[in-house]
Amino acid sequence: MNVIIVHCGAGTKRDLAERKAAVIRAAVSGSKILEDGGSAVDAVVEATTILEDCPYSNAGTGSGLNLEGEVEMDASIMTDSLDCGAVAGIKNIKNPILAARYVMERTDHIILSGRGAQNFAKFMGIKRYDPKTEKSKKLYKKLMKKIKKGKGTRYFPRLPNFIKYYNTDTVGVVAIDKKGKLAVTNSTAGIILKLPGRLGDTPVFGAGLYADKNGAVCATGHGEGIIRICLSKVTVDFMKKHSAQRSVYFAIKKAKKYKTRCGIIAIDRTGNVGWGHIADAMPSAIIREGKLTYKE
Repeated sequence: MNVIIVHCGAGTKRDLAERKAAVIRAAVSGSKILEDGGSAVDAVVEATTILEDCPYSNAGTGSGLNLEGEVEMDASIMTDSLDCGAVAGIKNIKNPILAARYVMERTDHIILSGRGAQNFAKFMGIKRYDPKTEKSKKLYKKLMKKIKKGKGTRYFPRLPNFIKYYNTDTVGVVAIDKKGKLAVTNSTAGIILKLPGRLGDTPVFGAGLYADKNGAVCATGHGEGIIRICLSKVTVDFMKKHSAQRSVYFAIKKAKKYKTRCGIIAIDRTGNVGWGHIADAMPSAIIREGKLTYKE
């Protein structure tokens, strides 16, 4: 039973070709680990680092900038044994998911944030890296000009709706390995022009991701809304009685009720895959027993 599903954010149709290539590349790399007998944890981390290195995602390199022009990133990982780790508001590293994995495997904690997360990454040997790109800096300047004219954004109307520019492409991966073990990851820089210090759903277990003996789920989209309804935990709980796809259907229905723009990927304990979103697109790649399927 080797299954992996990868997404590159529930958002706009911007850069679809590049994002499609990235999710396929990530899924293939993670699937190879599973085929070689590797763990679900190794597979999801490998796939996530590939997505973090893609400048067309909003995680790692190319991340969107906050209101002060800085990159603050969140990443998390969880297994069906309830082992979990996350970093929140971390800066100046290339792959936040590696730091999150270290929190899970090498500390007694679950979440490290800000300067503490930064120092921990340094202690773990993670090198300093500037994730800003010319593209992200150009987008920041463009949006700031509009804000200075007194115009707000969809998610932050109190800021002085240009959703087509939003860099909301969180990345996530769910996998099940030959031993039937499940793992899930999430990584993001959050909504562009967020207030410094803002944390979205990614490092909030039960919201941005969740895993237990019933299945594993990764959510993406408007973090505040996802947190309010604990979207990932809701989806996993549905998997007590339903397949992954049916569970995603019920969870999306609940999200619509609360007007939460989102996407969900999931795998249940028998290896069935679930996928769905309320957005313009959510580029995703699934590999199940060697067969690749692409969805958007």
